[in-house]
Amino acid sequence: MKRMIVPMGLMLGLGLVSAQTSPKITSQSIIVNPVVTPLKVSVWTAKDPTGNAVPTYVAGDRIVLNVKTTQDAYVYLFNVDQKGNISLILPNRFTSGENFIKANTTKTFPSANDKFTFDIAGPAGLNKVLALASTTELDLDDIARFKEDQTTGFATVTVKGGQNGLAQALSIIVKPLASEEWVTDVAQYQISAKVAAPPVPVTTTSVWKTTFKTSMKLSQVYSFYANQLKGQGYVEQEKITGQYRVVGDLKLQNNVTATLTVKQRPKTNTYDIVLTRKTTQ
Repeated sequence: MKRMIVPMGLMLGLGLVSAQTSPKITSQSIIVNPVVTPLKVSVWTAKDPTGNAVPTYVAGDRIVLNVKTTQDAYVYLFNVDQKGNISLILPNRFTSGENFIKANTTKTFPSANDKFTFDIAGPAGLNKVLALASTTELDLDDIARFKEDQTTGFATVTVKGGQNGLAQALSIIVKPLASEEWVTDVAQYQISAKVAAPPVPVTTTSVWKTTFKTSMKLSQVYSFYANQLKGQGYVEQEKITGQYRVVGDLKLQNNVTATLTVKQRPKTNTYDIVLTRKTTQ
């Protein structure tokens, strides 16, 4: 399932408000309410907060969606990719998966508290995110369902026929609603055929040095400092011993390592100690 978005393109025609109206289906906005309503919804990506452009993403990029309504409403987010594959993004069963939104508040998904990200995959081409807002909760069982044994927090979309199939299905769902009770918006984004370069790890290095004289043997001096590190939680990974030098690699956690080097100056009781710690983010 792709996670994507783009500028918001609210396309509402003018007309008199009636009890019920027939939704309009367009290639650009998928499905729209043909009358002006007090309820408005806007959807956009963090990459394009103005909602006036079509941002480009490449495979590996992360995308964040934002949606806002002018009234308390239930919001449903659908993604349609270049090949017509449909994903129901909201509602879902993750931490921030509730789709009831208070008026004039922005819902971000994934939120800062979610333990996952939306990563762009493929195929390359134009993608659309449809935001459907309704003042009453909609029954989407004919479009998407949560399975009891489903391993992900997203519903399985049962609609076929890509964008046109989704538009036809949604037209049936909103048909019974009064015209002022629902509205839509579309955000678009482009997926490039290029592949995103992997992030370069940032490594922070600190070096501690000292020199002293002692009657202890080389192995004893190394063990003394290695035990100090082990007491801090480091685990020795490898140790190389030579005539006048011992070098040990230790690991504290996945991104913290240390290299302990103990050198004895030949034919003396003078030792040089170098401890190098590295943290990779």
